[in-house]
Amino acid sequence: MNPETILGSFRTALGGKILDDRTIERKVGNVDPKPVYDLWIDVERDAFRDAVAHLCEHFNPHLSVISGDDLGDGVAFNYHFSVGWGERYGEATCTIRVVVAKDDFRLPTITNLLPGAQTSEREKHEFFGLTVEGIPDDRNLFLPEDMTIHPWRKDLEEETAKTVKRLVKWETRDE
Repeated sequence: MNPETILGSFRTALGGKILDDRTIERKVGNVDPKPVYDLWIDVERDAFRDAVAHLCEHFNPHLSVISGDDLGDGVAFNYHFSVGWGERYGEATCTIRVVVAKDDFRLPTITNLLPGAQTSEREKHEFFGLTVEGIPDDRNLFLPEDMTIHPWRKDLEEETAKTVKRLVKWETRDE
């Protein structure tokens, strides 16, 4: 799958709502290395759902996972997809990235486009406190229902430290 075709289709469909896009090329294989591509598309929040709908309509994606990165005033949510799977050396990853400000911490669900997104969306609700608008089931999956903290939020570390044990680097000691 040609990465420029994919990015070009997003530029046409979303225009100025794309904040940035880029392609990273990697080589895979030992004898005759082939290129594979990682595409990143940063979009405005109000274009996020349209970006995912465009991907679904034109490229038959598989949602791998949704990751989050606390940036301080907001959280970058990275929706990691693969497209072109089943096509030898034709698969590419496509990440749609959207930054959500903590003072208006909400995103629309994409479960009506990709039902499998529900588990990852619920996880982001629990661990970051993201309001996922329109999600069919927003019960906690991992944390107790009465837990009111969001352990992946950097601005809540002091509050979280009282309740959540952190893993520390295991140190080896010379005997």
